[in-house]
Amino acid sequence: MISKINYFSQGNGVPLVFQHGLTANLNQVTGLLGGMEGIHLLSVDCPGHGLSPLPVGYQPCFDKYADEVIALLNKLNIEKAMFGGISMGSGISLNIAIRHPERVKALVLVRPAWLDQPNPENLQILLPAARLISKIDGKDQFKQLKEFKDISLTSVAESLLGVFAEEQQPELAKVIRHMVGDRPFNDFEQLKKINVPCLVLGNESDPLHPYDMAEKIFESIEGSVLRKLTSKTHFSLY
Repeated sequence: MISKINYFSQGNGVPLVFQHGLTANLNQVTGLLGGMEGIHLLSVDCPGHGLSPLPVGYQPCFDKYADEVIALLNKLNIEKAMFGGISMGSGISLNIAIRHPERVKALVLVRPAWLDQPNPENLQILLPAARLISKIDGKDQFKQLKEFKDISLTSVAESLLGVFAEEQQPELAKVIRHMVGDRPFNDFEQLKKINVPCLVLGNESDPLHPYDMAEKIFESIEGSVLRKLTSKTHFSLY
């Protein structure tokens, strides 16, 4: 765990820890869920995102990002909470449910993008983006790649370009490489042991977050519920 972690804590009621996607930050969460009544909303800027620095030598991975979330709950004396997130955030939530099941009341998994294998095919487009981040004309070069042109008319294209936003941390390329190369759980047998209410949300028109990933998680968690997001429903970045 690191000492300089930026987090959001607002409201009174049932604790809900909701995590942002890869290259996003907790503003993604507060913009989506801020102000809900009866909910104590919490979110962490994962190291290398938002206002949480990436310390020298820190190797981003799902286990470490999950540990940062658990450290915040310990700091705030919160024993159990609902957990959820978007894309990478849903992977963090699954990681916590597997490694810290005693802390979890329920799960809300929005547009999962990882399963049990590192380097998923759907996220390979992020790797050339990571290579181009430091270049002055990196965004323009990225837009000329066939991989980007193939998805340029989809709902996620504009969000993908957020990788090049000025507010991103210089270490973002390292974060992308490590997180794309990691996985939130090791095998589906681990998901079968999850025994809390679980809502899985997927979108059939999102190439970065294939709907079949949401289906596979739904099929592995007994009693879970699967719902489709409409194509006009967007959660920026990953």
